[in-house]
Order: sequence, then structure tokens, then C-alpha cells
Amino acid sequence: MLILWIILFSVLGSIGAILTAAAFLLFQEKIQEILIPCLVSYATGTLLAAALLGLIPKALSLGSPSPVLASVLAGILLFFLLEKLVIWRHCHDAECEVHGTAGPMILIGDAFHNFIDGVVIAASFLFSIPVGVAVGLSVIAHEIPQEVGDFGILLNSGYSRRRAFSLNLMSSLFTVPGAVIAFFALDLIQGAIPYVMAISAASFLYIALVDLSPELHRRTAPRSAIRQFLLLLAGVGTIVLVLL
Repeated sequence: MLILWIILFSVLGSIGAILTAAAFLLFQEKIQEILIPCLVSYATGTLLAAALLGLIPKALSLGSPSPVLASVLAGILLFFLLEKLVIWRHCHDAECEVHGTAGPMILIGDAFHNFIDGVVIAASFLFSIPVGVAVGLSVIAHEIPQEVGDFGILLNSGYSRRRAFSLNLMSSLFTVPGAVIAFFALDLIQGAIPYVMAISAASFLYIALVDLSPELHRRTAPRSAIRQFLLLLAGVGTIVLVLL
């Protein structure tokens, strides 16, 4: 039964996010400009809450505080290094420096990222179903705006809509094998779960604070700030309700 939960949220977090992102491309640009920042705000709230209220407390309950928190720090440093190497991209700005060489690198980075998402989902469900659901929802929430951004990058790089969709779909499928492999491997090595959860929390914190938050600060109007804050609270509230 547990493996079915893991596969369900892996599929929703990968293929579901791709289909939703593709649907966004059918909207007019004005509508996209309104909806995507809303999604980014909501995703930021879910990621922060899942990391700070779900993953880190559960990891601390399973392992010693110092090694767990050291794993969080190591994870943040690792993701910084990976992003510098252009393996991990969550940038939504089509004009950023890296996107000049984008295309295949974006797809490779997405495949790697989606595989890690699968590991994160499996490790969370192995601890408990509520934590797994909370983490799965956070993965889905941040995947949608990321995939919308990646579609924009691929289209800007000269890919047709059909080719951009098929290649993005292929890279998204790496979530499922990541989850299945992690389920059987982590089930054999239970002692690794708190540290996998700690590194997962580090990835959520890094994505929320380094990649998504700067997007929010580009809009300085008071109305935008209020909407962003309310959507952040909605994201946090969603995870709190799931965990409760």
C-alpha cells in the first residue's frame, strides 16, 4: 500500500506538473503573468513549511541533532555548488546568463532534480503518510512554476511546442524510478532516512529562499506584496493542515 502512495505522488509531482505547466502555455500572456507569480508565492510557503515543520523536526526525532543539522548545512552548500555548475536550475528569468547555453543542460538538470524529488517523496512516506503527503504537495507546488519557466526557456531556445513538451515529459519521468529505487534501498537502510530527510529539507529551503523568493521581490507594489504574503500563508497553512 505504501508503495502505491509513493508512486501516486511521484506521478503527480512529475507528469501532473508537466501537464499543468503545458496547460498554462495555452493561456494568454496577461493571464500567465498573473497566475505564475501566485503559484511561486504559494510554492514558497509550502516548501518552507514542509522543510521547517515537517522534514527537519522528523529528521531530528530519528537522529542526533548535530549530524542532522550538519546534513542540512551540507545540503545547502551542495545545492549552491550544483547550481553554480548549472546542473540544478530553478531560475524563471529567460534573460539570466545561464540560459544562453540552456536547452540540453536544462533537460539534464531537470532529470537529475526529478530523480532527487522521487527520493525525497519515498523517504518522507517511509517515515509517515502525513509527512509524505505534505512533502508530495510541496514538490507538486514548486514543480509547476519551474516547469512553466523551463518550457519558456526551451521555446526561447528554438524548440517547437511539441518537442519542448515531449522532452520535458521524458525528463520528468525520472521521479518515479527515483522514488521506487529509494523505497527499496531506504527500507533496507533505515538509518539513512533522517539524513536523507535533512538533505531534502535543505533542497526545499534552498529552492524557496534562493530561487523563488527573488522572483517575489521583483514586484514591489503594495497590492502585489499583500497577495504574495497571503499566498505564502496559504502554502504554509496547507502543509500545517496535512501534518495535523
